[in-house]
Amino acid sequence: MFLALIAALLFSLSAVQAASGGGFGGRSSGSSSSRSSGSSSGGSYGGSSGGYSRGGGYSGGGYIPVPVGPGYGYGNSYGGGGGGFGLGGIVILIVVIVVVVYFMRRGAGGKGLLSGGGGTTAQAVMVQILMTGGDEVKAALQQVAQNGDPDTNEGLSQMMNEAALVLLRHPDRWTYGDVERAQGASGSADSQVGSWATEARAAFDEQTTSNYQNKDPKSGYTHKKDYTFQKDAGDLYLAVTLAVAAAALPSMPPAGTTDAKEVKAALQAISGLNPGDLIRAEVVWSPDAEGEFLSEDEAIQKYPKLTKL
Repeated sequence: MFLALIAALLFSLSAVQAASGGGFGGRSSGSSSSRSSGSSSGGSYGGSSGGYSRGGGYSGGGYIPVPVGPGYGYGNSYGGGGGGFGLGGIVILIVVIVVVVYFMRRGAGGKGLLSGGGGTTAQAVMVQILMTGGDEVKAALQQVAQNGDPDTNEGLSQMMNEAALVLLRHPDRWTYGDVERAQGASGSADSQVGSWATEARAAFDEQTTSNYQNKDPKSGYTHKKDYTFQKDAGDLYLAVTLAVAAAALPSMPPAGTTDAKEVKAALQAISGLNPGDLIRAEVVWSPDAEGEFLSEDEAIQKYPKLTKL
């Protein structure tokens, strides 16, 4: 009896993990490293759940009063007399420089998330939606994967635009969702998008549709037709994840509790991506096979961060 229970448990776990999936994406054809300073110190991550922290807000530098007097201040003569600069003045000057640099760095790292910063600062956003039904959504995403060219910035941004529009056309199907945001150096934003995409792909066993960069727009697309699954009457949900890192993204409302309004704003930001700002983009969905969907238990286990919309 004990062995039978173990076998049943293992079968149940394997059944929960079994699902097809699709995806496409890639990096800027100019490579994110050309935008990056080589360090992730330019910002900090923020998100709606997990280890990320929400919010932002500009934190500018402040004025620090410095005592001026004999042996400290900027004397009125460089050669002598009138209270020279002195060793104490040098120490104070060093302290002032350190404080100013600190507040400048803090200001650069604390800008509003997704506000389109300059320099090496980049933004990233991830939208994950659990939809009821949606074979037509799968078919539309497969079409985007088949016809798109992820090897160019223009082609990849167009694919993201079309994928976002696919979801925006079906708000009545949105049941659960999550929006996460990140800001930092371009290399960090690139890595965060990769992490989001990897987490989404880990939710299924077999990728049956894909189109990733391979420097050949005619051969990147693949679609497996021999995938089989066992249909269950209680299966209902389709999960779709879109993630983008860019030097600038259209503005979004302040981060808060994820709701349908925030999901819509994030999708609209992704749909307005400028090809010249692109760093990395990924789309992942599961299941991919026609007629295959997730049960509520499977959805809860695979996508625990989602909230009711």
